[in-house]
Amino acid sequence: MLLIGASALAYFIPLSALAAIALLLPTVTHNSAASVVGTLILSFMMQLLAIISGLDFMRPYLLSEQFDSWQGLLRDPADWAPIVHAAWVSACWAVPALAWAFVSFVRRDVAG
Repeated sequence: MLLIGASALAYFIPLSALAAIALLLPTVTHNSAASVVGTLILSFMMQLLAIISGLDFMRPYLLSEQFDSWQGLLRDPADWAPIVHAAWVSACWAVPALAWAFVSFVRRDVAG
């Protein structure tokens, strides 16, 4: 049960980065549908970039590849390197998205 919980937390790391991007899109575009459609298109584009063999150098830095990091917990001994890698790659995607969303929201006139 502990491994299942830890695996769910490891899977939550890139999922939270994707949610940060989903939060950015409607904040910047002023359109709530942009969150759903834009996040879905971004996810598909990352998966497409991951399967193109000429772009293998990008694969470790795509969010779509970080969802497999939980599998390191099931090895004996547990391999924490993929989880640490997923954490910093996800942070590199999430922190700028959240900062941009925050700045965009603060500058918006929500009263009028």
